[in-house]
Parts: sequence; structure tokens; C-alpha cells
Amino acid sequence: MSKNRQTIDIVVIMLTAMIGLVLLITIGGIILLKFTRPEVNTEEAGGAVRDIVTTVVGALVGFIGGRAQGRMEANGNAK
Repeated sequence: MSKNRQTIDIVVIMLTAMIGLVLLITIGGIILLKFTRPEVNTEEAGGAVRDIVTTVVGALVGFIGGRAQGRMEANGNAK
């Protein structure tokens, strides 16, 4: 699977997987904290998770859009 991929693709996949794993652990910790100590305010942690997800999604959309534009220019289809 990774044999035919470019290095930048592998790096993006690895970074996305790492951030996804950290987010899963963080969200799991927040949920566990809510069950064990419901009086604790988790709004800041939830906001941080939301900000991270928004940033990662925006970066991936920009990356994919840039690659598509580059391929169109390389093929002579850009306008």
C-alpha cells in the first residue's frame, strides 16, 4: 500500500493518524472524567478538541485542494 505513495502522502497520513490517536485518548479521558467526577468543568478541554479537529480538517482540505490544483496545472488543465 505505501510502496506506491509519495513521501509527503505518508507523512500526512502518519501525522493525521497520530493526531487522531491523541484526540481519541483525550476524548476518552474527558468522558471518563465526566463519569467519575461530574462536577469538573470540561468546557475548555472540549473547546481544545474542537479547535484541533477544525485545524486538522482545514489543513487536510487545503492540502488535498493544493495537490488537485498542482495536478491540473501539470496536466495543462488549469484555468
